[in-house]
Amino acid sequence: MIRKHSLIIFLISGILVTACASVSAEPVVEIVNPTAVVEESQPQRLLPQPEPVNLFSQEALKERAYGLGEFRVEYAWHDEAEFTRYYTTYDSDELNIHGYVNIPKGRGPFPIVIALHGYIPPSEYTTLDYSTRYADSIARKGYIVLHPNLRNFPPSDSPGRSRDYQAGYTIDVMNLLAYVRQQAGEPGSIFEQADVERIGIWGHSLGGGVALRMVGLVEEIKAAVLYAAVSQRYTNSSTGFTVIDLENTDAAFSVHHGTGDDVINVNWSYQLCEQLDELGKQHECFFYEGAPHTFLRQGRDDPVFIQRTVQFLDQQLKDN
Repeated sequence: MIRKHSLIIFLISGILVTACASVSAEPVVEIVNPTAVVEESQPQRLLPQPEPVNLFSQEALKERAYGLGEFRVEYAWHDEAEFTRYYTTYDSDELNIHGYVNIPKGRGPFPIVIALHGYIPPSEYTTLDYSTRYADSIARKGYIVLHPNLRNFPPSDSPGRSRDYQAGYTIDVMNLLAYVRQQAGEPGSIFEQADVERIGIWGHSLGGGVALRMVGLVEEIKAAVLYAAVSQRYTNSSTGFTVIDLENTDAAFSVHHGTGDDVINVNWSYQLCEQLDELGKQHECFFYEGAPHTFLRQGRDDPVFIQRTVQFLDQQLKDN
């Protein structure tokens, strides 16, 4: 009985000791930085994010790099009395772009004029098409003329037409101009006598729309001849981003359009002339009564247009 009683007392004593130890042990307290708690409870202040730049906008085209590929003179194509025509190809956005360059004979330096053709169905397009008449007329007066077959016009590569607001065509021209800059003044280059500080641009229809994009990208463009140009199809207000920048250019403009044009509404050129007037840009505008979209061999209109074109280019690129 004594042993059993002692065992009970021993067990009870152990339980009490354990219980007391549990009660007397110091509780674990997690120390929290009160400042950190306050900071976490405050709303996060987000910095304003810049608006995304549209890939087809003037801003995006200005940020691109150009002339990263190769420019190739394939062969001397035609030997004219006043100039030599060279068949050329070059790289643009991993595309192979064909075309030609007219180099005047004699001593330079020679101003540069970029000649841009209009739309012709690819199945009908040829490198020496209607725009050659104008490119040759300009070259005979002492200008280096760059005439690319823009992408999608054979034999240039054709990625397919897309709603890029003519950005792809513009990129092709910007790349070509970059190659000219790289080779200007280089002995043995066809551009040895190219004056890259005096540049003009000539564009018909679709090419006129590309020319309008170019004047806002290249400050050396001092003269733009716009012939039945696609000038109002893509406007900054309709796209929500800058497609054409007429404000930030010092170029002078020469606008030509036939009132009988059934392809590009003549009102587009009337509107363009009003815009140039409002912006205070130097410009001249000519409207040819009853003339169609292309003046080629159209009575007296075509030779008058060529004469006015050369006079305008001389005034802006040679006399200044």
